[in-house]
Amino acid sequence: MIKRSIFLAIGWLLGTVSILVAQTNFIPLERGDAVEREERLLFSQGVQLSGDYRFRSNWINSSQLPESPVGATSPAAFSYDQDIRFTLRSNVHRTVSINLELSTEQDALYLSDLRSSRSDRVWDPESQQVNIGARQAFLELNTHPRDRTRIGKQEINIGDRRGKVFSGVVSGFTQLCTVGTWCYEFGAAKLSSRLSDWIYFLSLDYAFWNDRDSQGKALDVFRTEIFRIKYTESDIPLGRNNVPLKKISSTTLTTLENLKDSNGDPTPFKSGTDCRSEVSDYAVNSDCKPVYFFSHEYEYWGIRLVYETPSIEIYGDMIGSSGKRRHYVYDESGFHHSSKVNGVAGELEMSFISGEHRYGLIAMMARGDEEIQDPNKEGLNYKRDLSGFYEIMPGTYKGTQFYFNGGSTELNSGTGLGHSINNTSMIGLRYQYDVPDSELLYRGGLYQLKRMKDVYNSFDIPSKDIGMELDNTLSFPIAIHAVMEFDVNLFNPGTAFSFDDHDVPGNATDLFFHAAARLFYSF
Repeated sequence: MIKRSIFLAIGWLLGTVSILVAQTNFIPLERGDAVEREERLLFSQGVQLSGDYRFRSNWINSSQLPESPVGATSPAAFSYDQDIRFTLRSNVHRTVSINLELSTEQDALYLSDLRSSRSDRVWDPESQQVNIGARQAFLELNTHPRDRTRIGKQEINIGDRRGKVFSGVVSGFTQLCTVGTWCYEFGAAKLSSRLSDWIYFLSLDYAFWNDRDSQGKALDVFRTEIFRIKYTESDIPLGRNNVPLKKISSTTLTTLENLKDSNGDPTPFKSGTDCRSEVSDYAVNSDCKPVYFFSHEYEYWGIRLVYETPSIEIYGDMIGSSGKRRHYVYDESGFHHSSKVNGVAGELEMSFISGEHRYGLIAMMARGDEEIQDPNKEGLNYKRDLSGFYEIMPGTYKGTQFYFNGGSTELNSGTGLGHSINNTSMIGLRYQYDVPDSELLYRGGLYQLKRMKDVYNSFDIPSKDIGMELDNTLSFPIAIHAVMEFDVNLFNPGTAFSFDDHDVPGNATDLFFHAAARLFYSF
């Protein structure tokens, strides 16, 4: 027993000495010397778990403010929101998996109220309503190493893949090639309850050359992708400038239909001789009824090019659209007015990388239509053939931090106004600096925004000047897998600027100060 204790003591002593020697000769790793591998947590033997968390705040300051943003009690107040997502992926079989992404659906933080009345005493102590819903739910098939098939509700980003055609979460079918010189993606997605409302898409990607290092970084890459999209959708509300708008709820429509004046006489959709504020953003007829349209025989087609080396990156695309719109006035869907639509949009971005510095130039354009003054609401702006380019989902393009960047489904986006690209041109300079010996990253941009065609502002003066924007973003980690971002942006509005796509421009002339903060955590 004594001998055994002696041997244990000697072993412990030697181990301690070796640890001390190792600490003495310890050499710290420099940044980039080690790469952390992706962690995959098995929730159970057959389920893989991953998650994302985002807390976001947003503030706009100007002497001329828009409507209160979502999550705020007033335009000048900070808005707050959070987004929590958990993704469960089955690992029972190698070639088939079930994928479920759960996300929070909650009231804005300013609606929290510990004293609010509850019908169910179970919820009495809770200050904020937070529900959980399935953001994505699909079956994935990997029957071949080169292919991936998904069936169900999923994220789909098609066309230019930058938000200029379509980006959203919809139910449908997709199949894509993941490896190979010739790759493809095709599928279909359901847009609404009508049987015919679908998107059908096909793209072909060809790698002229694709030279990458062991880490996947581009050494010499040149790829091109061509795509074609067929699109049909019904009962789309028409905005003041022919851009699609959100639907009016059935409750609001019922209220508007039953309006009466002080004498009890019916005045549907009107307040005296003026249209009610609920329809002020919509194209309306002389009776103040909103206008809707069917997208019929609509197609998008285009090409995108990508060239990458360690020091140069070039991206370019050109998109065409054509089809028909069948316009009708609310509750008069049997009377259509057909118009042809032919639009063009394009984008070019070039970047030069030198060490920790990245310099960039970006230009984007989307054709629009000349605005016609229509005081009698005779439909002069929509009852004609149109040449503008219209996205399927306006607001998903992320060209700038303030004017655009409002409708993206990505966690690190969505703090901007979310304008459509229709009838807009943009040219900008970008700069990125990766601070040496730290994990700080700075991104900046200076942009000039203009209308392609004149619009009439609040002074009945045609104008093209949207404004000038200066963006500044600083990002840095605060813990493992947790990143903090701060935005400080300035916007100098021109006489063609409006807070959204449907306001009359020219009401805002003073400088805008925009601040945002985002906290991300992923595992």
